Amino acid sequence: MTKIRRLVLSIVLLCITSPLHAGPFAYITNQGADNVSVLDTASYTTVATIPVGHRPAGIAVSRADNRAYVSNPESKEVSVIDTGKRTLIKNIPVGDGPVGIAVNNAGTLVFVADWYKNSIFILDTKTLEITGTIPVGHAPSGVAVSPDDKYIYVANRDDNNLMMIDTADRKVLATINVGKAPFGVTVAAKGDQVYVANVQSSDVSIIDAQGRAVVATVKVGSFPYAIAEDAAHRRLFVTNQHDNTVSVIDQTSNKTIQTIEVGEYPEGIDKHPTEPRIYVASWFDDKVSVIDTDKLAVIRDIETGSGSRAFGKFLGPN
Repeated sequence: MTKIRRLVLSIVLLCITSPLHAGPFAYITNQGADNVSVLDTASYTTVATIPVGHRPAGIAVSRADNRAYVSNPESKEVSVIDTGKRTLIKNIPVGDGPVGIAVNNAGTLVFVADWYKNSIFILDTKTLEITGTIPVGHAPSGVAVSPDDKYIYVANRDDNNLMMIDTADRKVLATINVGKAPFGVTVAAKGDQVYVANVQSSDVSIIDAQGRAVVATVKVGSFPYAIAEDAAHRRLFVTNQHDNTVSVIDQTSNKTIQTIEVGEYPEGIDKHPTEPRIYVASWFDDKVSVIDTDKLAVIRDIETGSGSRAFGKFLGPN
């Protein structure tokens, strides 16, 4: 066999045995099944299912290492997943009702909002131990970390406010009044703004991070839950639980410009890191809808497990 023919054969075999594109992957918490579905965003298929704690809700995928962290409110623990091996590493007891969860960009600390303890629990990712707590407001829900890891933001649902916390000294720097019953929190990619979904006032608060004040309030659908930023198009995508829709906010005008129908009771939402795609988990439909951010339309639905919530940053590199 000539060198050229051997080279051609090697290329053919490589194409057969290896996918041309793989990942990134979406990690979807299925509250009714006590597991996490792993979705390949290249093939739009479920490639693995990982058992976790009881009634999983929140998810935080680390882009610094092969880890994902899952909050399980009813078993009162956080599940740690090895995303490379797609296996459960450990279940860690945390408070009385962990819900919102976020990992810093360095991959060293995980922040868990405990609904009943009114605290943020801090998990060291090296030792997998709780190293401290930060007292916050009543019924903390969504939590997010700034791009430089200097600040965390937590929505206190029953206090109608957002707290800005210094991660170094673990002290509250500011308390900002927002809409009624704030839940999901997202920090802009540049770190200059923070977005809060206010469930009972059906609006989104846009906050100037430096000025620590609300600069705009945008009406969306009924019972908004979580928010994803599309920095390329300067838009926000907001899940509306009671409308079974996603609202699209234009960040130049701070107005809702379109409403997209998705599955029943949409909750978790995240943006693909490189492609013009938004992924939406629907709790009552057991599926993830894929939105094309250029066309502003659903292009695919992917079946998942029972009760898909995926509250948090669920898209990761692997």
